[in-house]
Amino acid sequence: IRRSLLENIDASYISEIIIYHPDVLLNIENFSLKNWKIQNIRRRGKYLLFDLQKYFDVLNPPSENNKAFNSISKETKAINQNSSFSNDPSISQKMTMLIHLRMTGKLLIEEKDVLPAKHTHVRFLFENGKSLDFNDVRRFGRIKLFKSGEEFQDQGLANLGPEPLSDEFTKDYFLQTCQHHRKSQIKSLLLNQKVIAGLGNIYADESLFRAKIRPDRLIGDISQKELINLHQIIPDILEEAIGHRGTSFRDYVDGFGNKGFFQLQLAVYHKTGQPCPICKTPIQKIKVAGRSSHFCPHCQK
Repeated sequence: IRRSLLENIDASYISEIIIYHPDVLLNIENFSLKNWKIQNIRRRGKYLLFDLQKYFDVLNPPSENNKAFNSISKETKAINQNSSFSNDPSISQKMTMLIHLRMTGKLLIEEKDVLPAKHTHVRFLFENGKSLDFNDVRRFGRIKLFKSGEEFQDQGLANLGPEPLSDEFTKDYFLQTCQHHRKSQIKSLLLNQKVIAGLGNIYADESLFRAKIRPDRLIGDISQKELINLHQIIPDILEEAIGHRGTSFRDYVDGFGNKGFFQLQLAVYHKTGQPCPICKTPIQKIKVAGRSSHFCPHCQK
């Protein structure tokens, strides 16, 4: 998602923010982003961080004849007229917008004159005619605004472990962490965002299959050799998924609504009852840490 958005957002000015459902904004009183520009998009775990720069050009708001403008909520009009972030000249000119999409959230680049899709809760309109739409069927996703440098005051963001594709995710770190969680099931550890940031259910299952380790196996019963192998496999799986632009079953799409293709490469996830690609034993599903876990009972020990 981050890559597709970054490739296609050309640092155009935000001309308006339209809020249809204020409950997705955690600090709604601060959401006036007119004349701000998205300078960069970062990812940390499952969070997207939009780096914003303030510009003081006076832009014309959308025309009253604009279809999208006509459906602006009362909250939108009030907020765009009165915001502590945009009207206080003493504040920093840089902000960070934190977005967590949760299970069903999407960020979509659209034409701003086109009516938004169903379940669109916030629209960021740009002066170049585009919009960035926050769409979420279940409305679990959240957006929060921070002064730059203060975004890590968010507890969810502050408590994240190292990224599995980062230099901090070392063999020693992984082995030491496993040593401290010997009585835990390995799948539970992999899904712990305080241990590994951003690793989700799909890629945990696929990593464990390739490592030949059952998801419910106690860490204390796994050899160091097996753990080292798993440590190497996790980033390999993620790199392959990135190369296929992610995994799409129901909700995941990139910034243009395009689905990923890694689901075509999956060995066990969501394949209950289907033959294992190696030994043909039917794939089984169990619950580990409250999550559905898929594995081959013959290949994974």
